Amino acid sequence: PTSTTDTLEANMFALSASRITGSAVKLSVKSRAVRARRSASIRVRAEGEAEKVAVADEVKAADAAWEEKAAEPAAAPVAFSAAIDPADGSVAEAAPLGDDMSMLNDAMIAFKEPRAVEIINGRVAMIGWMVALYTEIEKNTSLFHQVINTRTFTLADGVVKSSTFPAPGMFLIPVTVLFVLAASLAPVLRGNEESGLEKAPKDFGPFKAESEMTNGRGAMVGLVALLLAEKFTHGAALF
Repeated sequence: PTSTTDTLEANMFALSASRITGSAVKLSVKSRAVRARRSASIRVRAEGEAEKVAVADEVKAADAAWEEKAAEPAAAPVAFSAAIDPADGSVAEAAPLGDDMSMLNDAMIAFKEPRAVEIINGRVAMIGWMVALYTEIEKNTSLFHQVINTRTFTLADGVVKSSTFPAPGMFLIPVTVLFVLAASLAPVLRGNEESGLEKAPKDFGPFKAESEMTNGRGAMVGLVALLLAEKFTHGAALF
């Protein structure tokens, strides 16, 4: 009996020891798994932080490069140039045209610069004054009737009717304005600084640069004075 009891006790002790060993192994495996998960989580977080830092550094570098580029002075537009193939006349290579609005900006000088506006109006007035003077002398037609013609006729029943319609001068005015405007802007669009619109050009022999301004003012005043004088003479031509 004693040996049997000892054997049972030994078996029970061995079973308990095996259970304890199994529990210890399980705890060890679980602890290892937890440590592995924690280390993996730490590595993922570290990699994420590193990526964030790298992205932030790239953004800062891009901002710095953009600010440096914006601080540089703007390059002048490249003038148009092309290489023409002498064999067939085709364009072999061409440079960029540059600013597409440059020509429009140059043309707007005729409407923005006070000197340009007065010069162009004076040129139109000088042509108009000479045409009006010639027509009055040759055809005995007043300035008003050169622009607006009035015809009076009597109907069969004795009623007098008047009809007003444009005269040839009405169509000549816009044609003259467009011609003078195109001729005045041509030197500006070609890049000639001495166009006379922005600043007075150099004198040419006996012809003074400021004489054009004076003659233009005289022609503008002369046209208005001629129209008023003919108004007081009941539309009769003065010349």
